[in-house]
Amino acid sequence: MYLNLATPKLSVKQLYFICQQLSFALESGMSLPMALELAAGELNHRVSRKFVEELYQAMEHGHLASEALRNTKIRYAPVLLEFVLAGEQNGTMKEALAQAAAYFQQQNKTKQMLFSALCYPAVLLVLMLFAFGAMLMFVVPAVVATYQNVQAELPQVTQFLLNAGSWLKDCWPIVISAAVLFLLLGAVGFRRLLQYASVRNRIKRVLCKIPLAGALYQQYWFVQISQGLSLMLNSGMLLVNGLYAVSHIYARSLFADELHQLTAELAAGHTWAHGIQQCSFVPKLARQMLIISEQTGTLPKALTQLNIYYQQQFQQKLQLLMSILEPCVIIILGIGILGIAGSLFLPLVQSYQYLL
Repeated sequence: MYLNLATPKLSVKQLYFICQQLSFALESGMSLPMALELAAGELNHRVSRKFVEELYQAMEHGHLASEALRNTKIRYAPVLLEFVLAGEQNGTMKEALAQAAAYFQQQNKTKQMLFSALCYPAVLLVLMLFAFGAMLMFVVPAVVATYQNVQAELPQVTQFLLNAGSWLKDCWPIVISAAVLFLLLGAVGFRRLLQYASVRNRIKRVLCKIPLAGALYQQYWFVQISQGLSLMLNSGMLLVNGLYAVSHIYARSLFADELHQLTAELAAGHTWAHGIQQCSFVPKLARQMLIISEQTGTLPKALTQLNIYYQQQFQQKLQLLMSILEPCVIIILGIGILGIAGSLFLPLVQSYQYLL
C-alpha cells in the first residue's frame, strides 16, 4: 500500500523524529500502543500524526506493529518495517526503534550533505541559463539594432543569435514548460527503467567508468548498505535475513542484482567470503576486513567501523568533486559570455570598415 505514489510520504527526517520519540517512550517503560498514542498527540506534522494514529488504531484492534505498517495508507522507507519485524521476532522493539532512529538520522545527514554540495552548482547553472536567455532576448537585439542603422552586414554567428533570441522571446513559456515536463518524465522513466536488470547493468558499467564520480557513486552505496546491514545485525537479525531486508530496501539501486546474488548464495549454503567477492560496490580493503570479521564473529562491529571510515572518505571525495565542478560551471559561463560578446564585436569591426 505504501508504494502507491498517490499517497503522502514520510521523509527520513520525519521518520527519525517518530522512531526517536517511540524509543524514548519505550525506554521509560511504556507499551508500544501507549507510546504511539502519546506520540500522536505530540507530533505537529500532519502526515506524521496521521501515520502514528493509523498505527495506534490498528494495534488497538489487535494487530501487530508490522501488520499495522503493512496496512497503512502512508508511504515510508521500507527499512522501518524490517526493523520492526526484527524487534518483534527478538523481543527487542526498544532497541530496534533506537537503531531505526539512528539509521534515519544518518540518512538525513547524508541527504543534507548532498543537497548542500549540489545546491550551489545547480543554482549557478540555472542562473547561467536565465542569463543567457535574457542576453539573447534583450541585449543582443538592442546591440544589433545599432549596427543595422549603419547598414553593416551581420555575420552568420550574430544573425543566428539574433534569430535564437527572437524565437526564445516568443516561445519562452513553451520552453520552460517543456523543460520541467522533460525533467519530471525523465525522472519517472528512469525509475521504471531501473526495474530491468539489463538496463541497470549497462548504466552501472557506464557510470562506474566516469573518473571520480564513478568511485564516489560506488562508495555512496557501500555506505548506505553497510549502515543498514550493521544496524540490523546489531538489532539481533541474522545475516541472511539482514541481507534479504537490505536487498529489498535497495531493490531499485544499480547494485540490487549483486545484493540478491549475495543473499541467494548465503541462503544456499555458500560462504560469505565467496559471495562478498562478487560485490563490485565493496572496496577491496573493506572486502578483506568483512571476510575476516565474519570468520571471527565480529561482523556487526566491522560493518559499523567501515561505515564510519568510508562515510568520512565519501564526504572528502564529494567536497573534492564539488571543488572541481564549481570552477567548470564558471568556466562554461565565461566561455558562453565570451562567445556572445565576440559575436557582438564582429559587427562592430565591420561597421567601422563600412564607415571607412
